[in-house]
Amino acid sequence: GSVLVLLARSAEPLAELAAELRTGSATGSDTGSSESGGLRVQYVAADLGCEEGLRTAAAALRELLQDSSLDRLLLVNNAGSLGDVSKSFLDLTDLAEINAYFSFNVSSALSLTCTALRAFRARAGRSRTVVNISSLCALQPFRSWALYCAGKAARDMMFKVLALEEPGVRVLSYAPG
Repeated sequence: GSVLVLLARSAEPLAELAAELRTGSATGSDTGSSESGGLRVQYVAADLGCEEGLRTAAAALRELLQDSSLDRLLLVNNAGSLGDVSKSFLDLTDLAEINAYFSFNVSSALSLTCTALRAFRARAGRSRTVVNISSLCALQPFRSWALYCAGKAARDMMFKVLALEEPGVRVLSYAPG
């Protein structure tokens, strides 16, 4: 079987997406799954911008990925925010704001990816894929988007390092548009 793990702040949209992805029923609770054929869609409502939410998501991943019948993992790192794009580079003086931005947009993706890959260890017959949702902003600067551009560039490099260190993991960076 396969597992598709969806993480976001709100349970209801996750349940709707799970229902769209698979014809099985979704429960609408904070954690739930929809299963059809060999694909299991798991969703976890957790705020990745805070430590409690990150712990909730990591615990759910560890529990879910203990299932030895799973042979494919697809982890899509799509969580992120623009930050306050009304601020120019010289306006970014609040260290707490900067740290919160990078914690949510970079550190949470690193932490959850590590958790998932450690829980879903490599073995014969297993497929592990990690997708990073990137942006043109990872490559090109835009005025007043210093945090967003830096965060996307950091994530791109972080996942390039993962691909280099873990050749058995398929790592994709996708920049829509």
